[in-house]
Amino acid sequence: MFPADGETVNEAEPRRTSVSGPDAVLFAWITAAVTNAITIARSIALPPRLVTRVLHHGFDAGHFLALGLASAGLVGLHVRFGRARPRASAAVLLVLSLALGALVLPSDLATAIERHASGRAAWVQPALLVLFVALLALTIPLAVLLGRLAARPYLRWVAAAVAAAVLSISPVLLQGDYAGVRLFVAFAAVALFAAALAGAAWPARLAPFAARLRPLRASFLAVASLGAAASLVVPPRPTVAMAMQSPSGSLLPPFLGALREKTVSYDAPVPPEMAPWFVDRKAAPPVPPSSPAVFPANPAVFLFSIDCLRNDVLASGKYDDKLPNLASLRKRGVYFRSARSAGSQTVYSLSALFAGTYFSQQYWTPNAGPILGLWPAKDETPRFPELLRARGATTITFASAAWLVNQYGIVRGFSEETFVRPAGNSRWTMSKPLVDAAVARLAKVHGEPFFLYIHFLDAHNPYNLAGTGGSEFDRYLGEVALVDAQIGRLLTLIERSPLAERAAVVLTSDHGEAFGEHGQWVHANSLYDELLRVPLIVQSQRFAPRVVDAPVSAVDLGPTILDLFGESTPGTFMGQSLVPYLRGESPTLTRPILAETRMKRALVLRDGTKIIVDDRSHTVEVFDLASDPGETQSLADDPARLHTPLSHLRRFLATHTLKREGYVPPYRR
Repeated sequence: MFPADGETVNEAEPRRTSVSGPDAVLFAWITAAVTNAITIARSIALPPRLVTRVLHHGFDAGHFLALGLASAGLVGLHVRFGRARPRASAAVLLVLSLALGALVLPSDLATAIERHASGRAAWVQPALLVLFVALLALTIPLAVLLGRLAARPYLRWVAAAVAAAVLSISPVLLQGDYAGVRLFVAFAAVALFAAALAGAAWPARLAPFAARLRPLRASFLAVASLGAAASLVVPPRPTVAMAMQSPSGSLLPPFLGALREKTVSYDAPVPPEMAPWFVDRKAAPPVPPSSPAVFPANPAVFLFSIDCLRNDVLASGKYDDKLPNLASLRKRGVYFRSARSAGSQTVYSLSALFAGTYFSQQYWTPNAGPILGLWPAKDETPRFPELLRARGATTITFASAAWLVNQYGIVRGFSEETFVRPAGNSRWTMSKPLVDAAVARLAKVHGEPFFLYIHFLDAHNPYNLAGTGGSEFDRYLGEVALVDAQIGRLLTLIERSPLAERAAVVLTSDHGEAFGEHGQWVHANSLYDELLRVPLIVQSQRFAPRVVDAPVSAVDLGPTILDLFGESTPGTFMGQSLVPYLRGESPTLTRPILAETRMKRALVLRDGTKIIVDDRSHTVEVFDLASDPGETQSLADDPARLHTPLSHLRRFLATHTLKREGYVPPYRR
């Protein structure tokens, strides 16, 4: 596969000292390291501290050297023992490639397979996984073959350019979720480059220089080995580990993080008032409703959630002229301006809102219906509309997506559910037909208690519903304005009808939207506050307008709405009623505020400390939101700042994560 030391493969070239197979492999990995260093230097998402950048480069270079030295050693073994047995060598390469694929690829491929093969026969998913791993494993032997075919003057540099392009592009195309595939692609690109380079003769003018360097080879390998070993053994500080997860070509951090995972001590004391939330709540008694009742009889509660609506769009007041109805609602209602969603993805946040429990507490299984994926359809946690329906309230929803109905478990307990089918080829239904359907239904309401829910999906990328001109944020704002107009219709109808005296309108969002903050766009990939901070407004003739600064969460909405109906909240719910705030009081809420998405967890403590742990990439960040609301300076390098929030987060998850034989909370895209 690779030529031995000093061999010249192409007889048309002069017989000079040529590049050996091991040297070609090591040079290819060094080239990959240089390519990645350039990518890191140009990254806009790098932390601002110089020491973090320097250490990032140092650890990354060490990892590439480790890969290069290990690969060169394997090629050296082939050159020494396998050249006389080409078929056996090819078989060994294939076996090693399959072994690497089996080690690093399954976790990357499992989610895609679950999403697209849910509900199939039990053997389909493992069969597809084996097939995909086998097909990808063939890329390394194929790359070696193509490299050997390209081992010709000039053509080998075309192969080198292709390999460099692959190394540069793959980190951009395979961000976040595909650490194993990225590692495999890097091996294939290096194999192509090295196989093409091996046997190339040194140019005559460089041959003396190469000869002078040869005595230094042993010293270089010794120093390189020490540096590589140090980068593998010494764990980087948390800020450096986080930087190495940025969209660059860093390959080993996700795998080394798993090997370095430490048992976390839970010895940080939990404040006494928070202690009830850090024990199993399965047997906790129901929480009685507030007294006196807000509505003497027959409440009419409306819950509207707007997809992707950032809190600052309303909080700033800058866009009130574009969003007059939402601005009016903010001014006339009780506005909780420090509200957070329970996730940065619609499915996570809405399931937590309706169940009063977090994603990791719920039971997620594949394919509850025609829509493939993982759903909490079999989760036994009661959703608050179920409790309202059991007490005689009419529960109504007009769904903008096919999975926002009882069958899938995100929402559940609606006595009337209508999926308003989208027009044309739209993925979901826009606000106008939803409001048309709601207006028609409200005309039939008399004096019965009822709860009505609508989730509006207009303000979702690619932001092209209200026009294609302007910046992405301008187009996004135009889509929010479409929802604003339709909510205005509903507010006018409620205010001019007999419902007004017994009505409460609750408006919130499932998550925010990123526009370049932390190098992120859209949503679902992080738990920074541009995605978690959402508006929360409760408006009624019975509530005096006010602004509440206390941190609240989407999981507080279930207890709040149950309280408005005069119903108790199950002790299993992880939120607390906000009705005391609606009465003008200022209670102290004691429950933690958690958010989850894609194996990331964030916990906000009462002192404003926020911790974000990523159990997939094994990174941790700690922020002081009081002094750093933009979450730009992680304090995780300071053990004193890290210990308490990490201890509280791990203790909370260890206590409440669903425990069922054979079940692990899945990685859901």
